[in-house]
Amino acid sequence: MRNSFSLVSVLLCMLLFVTSCSKKNDVNVQTIDFESLTIPSTGYWNGSDATGSFTASDMKFYNQYNSSWNSWSGFSYSQKNDVTTGEFTNEFSVVDPANQKNKFAIFYPSFGDDIFAQFGNNQDFTIESVDLCNSTYAALTMKNGNAFSKKFGGNMGTDPDWFKVTINGYDHNNKLMGSKEVYLADFRFSDSSKDFILTKWTTVDLTSLGKVNKITFAFASSDTGAYGINTPTYVCMDNLKYINDVVNL
Repeated sequence: MRNSFSLVSVLLCMLLFVTSCSKKNDVNVQTIDFESLTIPSTGYWNGSDATGSFTASDMKFYNQYNSSWNSWSGFSYSQKNDVTTGEFTNEFSVVDPANQKNKFAIFYPSFGDDIFAQFGNNQDFTIESVDLCNSTYAALTMKNGNAFSKKFGGNMGTDPDWFKVTINGYDHNNKLMGSKEVYLADFRFSDSSKDFILTKWTTVDLTSLGKVNKITFAFASSDTGAYGINTPTYVCMDNLKYINDVVNL
């Protein structure tokens, strides 16, 4: 009798455990890859339609467009991959030659307002990771220099130049939850063979931001002057992965 009672107790405990687990949150990872976006005939969208934003999956990406100057800031999107033209006219290309026709977003800062990407309905999510890469314009400017920006490393290749973007995460109450620095180029190594300009899509872990509702980007560079950063301040992004908690009742 004792053995039978013990066996029944064990089976009941196991059943309760399995049932309780099935009611817990199931964690699934969603990916924003921008592939659902419609690309204009130009090969990119820069906000010239005055809509002020675009939406990919559960996230809205804000944009400011100045029709008087035909200029934009904030987020745009593209599928251009000209990896050889290092001029301003090529501001919508990613430098990774493997990208081909994949769609991606581009961030360029506004010199005034913070422009952000935001989840809808005031929801906070943990962003697991995002893929980042330099634009062709920024990468080739750092590699070769031009009339406004220096060649990273200088003529001897030993100047300790660097270019980075900081990703800031805020919750739905606009509280800063965390920041992540990512070097898009770094020439500060004592061994110059380790110096790099990011020319491949690279996955960046963003779980340290915590649960956030929106993200912003800020740039810094060793190449600055009286009017700010001389390095072209662009970063390309793709495959933003976030953890979505779904409650199964």
